[in-house]
Amino acid sequence: MDGSRMSDDVRVEDATAAEFAARRYLESQYPGKAIQVKFSKIWFVGGKGKDIWEVEGILSMRKAGLLKDRKSFRFQIDAGTGDVIGFENVRKQ
Repeated sequence: MDGSRMSDDVRVEDATAAEFAARRYLESQYPGKAIQVKFSKIWFVGGKGKDIWEVEGILSMRKAGLLKDRKSFRFQIDAGTGDVIGFENVRKQ
């Protein structure tokens, strides 16, 4: 199973579950790296076709000892399945 899929029957019911899905995706993209994730905004968008959680935050990674590489991100997570359906690196910090 790749990191963008949580399960075939997982419903993301709240902000905590949306954070978990986003963190899992990031960990799958940077295996073996020491990462820190801070979430800044999480909101629910209900729609006719699909319910979505929007998640924004900052990813920090250690590089060359103490230096950190920081990136802002934005996710769209399908509330019905927990799948990451959209990902964007917003900007480097």
